[in-house]
Amino acid sequence: MSNDLLKQLVVTEEDLLAEAVEKAKGLIAIEDKSGNVIVRLPKTSLPARTLIHLYLIGTYFSHRMGKAEFPSMSPTSLSQASGIDPSTISARLTELVNSGSVKKTERGPGKYPKGEYLINQYMMNDILDEILSSRASTSTPEQGEQYPDVGKHENLTDGIIGLLQTPWGKKPRDWREIQLALRHNSMVFTDGSVTGTLTLMYQDRRLRRIKEGRAFKYLVP
Repeated sequence: MSNDLLKQLVVTEEDLLAEAVEKAKGLIAIEDKSGNVIVRLPKTSLPARTLIHLYLIGTYFSHRMGKAEFPSMSPTSLSQASGIDPSTISARLTELVNSGSVKKTERGPGKYPKGEYLINQYMMNDILDEILSSRASTSTPEQGEQYPDVGKHENLTDGIIGLLQTPWGKKPRDWREIQLALRHNSMVFTDGSVTGTLTLMYQDRRLRRIKEGRAFKYLVP
């Protein structure tokens, strides 16, 4: 009986794939003949982190369809496809590997080309939820809301903790709200740095993360 109950918790890669395809329809497409990934959104409106995720998710889909030989991309191919300079691609890939959303390939029998990158398929839905949420969010605070004054921190982690320990942080905040509050305090970090640091802080249990609709929001424990 207990095994039958526990089976209800089992999720397969196919289950996750079906869910991810539904979410990705408005974000990417796969070119029929070449298998190349087409980003449906204006690239200039997206941070590098988001573009990398979308191209790697699309490449994973293309590989599953039999159109791409591998589910991975090299930093050079990511730079060429996205139009982002190689140094930025390299920096963001390091962040994404550290956060667990992207994996780096190792060469071996039957493996993918060494030094390429592929999406963590078990995190695809969370990644797509975050992208969809960020597209739906506005970049302005709620009417009448004031950001806290915590001073400038050189360290991003310290800045986030400082903000979320204020009365403002008692309400769960998504990454965009946190980014705006950081900039209010003259702490300027890229969107990818903020989202990546929030993920790492959650994984290290320095933050709580809750899901409201399609958005992840953060609190201090």
